[in-house]
Amino acid sequence: MEMENLDYEGINVRLCADGKYHWTCPLDLLKNPSAYFTVCKIFGILFGIAFLTANVGPALRGEFAVIGAELKYWGIALLVFLVISGVAYLILDALYGGKYVVRFTMDENGILHEQIPAQAKKAKVLGGVVGATGALRGNPMQAGQGALIAAHTSLSSDFSKVRSIKASPRHFTILVNEPMSKNQVYTAPEDFEFVLNFIKSHCPLVK
Repeated sequence: MEMENLDYEGINVRLCADGKYHWTCPLDLLKNPSAYFTVCKIFGILFGIAFLTANVGPALRGEFAVIGAELKYWGIALLVFLVISGVAYLILDALYGGKYVVRFTMDENGILHEQIPAQAKKAKVLGGVVGATGALRGNPMQAGQGALIAAHTSLSSDFSKVRSIKASPRHFTILVNEPMSKNQVYTAPEDFEFVLNFIKSHCPLVK
């Protein structure tokens, strides 16, 4: 599919010599907590899988009293996760100086979301600390959380595999969703419509 609007020049978005659109977007982590919500959603799914895996056996055996007795421990684990996530998010905000700075590269095939190198390095250090702490405490959810923080410094989306797109005009954020991958695209207000329309026009599976 050919690229549209090749003469487009937005506030940040530029078509470069490589034939791809490039832009950098600083995200205020406290005013736009979408990154935090994404982490919570991912771990909510992992938490649900862990809960079901641990309780499917007792449920099949009719041991519902056992499941009920352990619910408080699952609740405590969930609360601990939320507290750790909130603290880690505030630490990231402080490390980044309040701005999460992302570079985007987009063409007709897909879009790449990358943290700037200086911030990616800090994220890996923090993720290592959180993950090691969780491993030492025997807390697999915290260990996994640290691994996610460390690894989630870049993400690419293949437009041919995207199944849904959700736009948030209020935060100038576009969620680009593949079956096993959830990407977040940030733009300047003036570039939002162009980037959204470009992505929509290059995702054949999105109705």
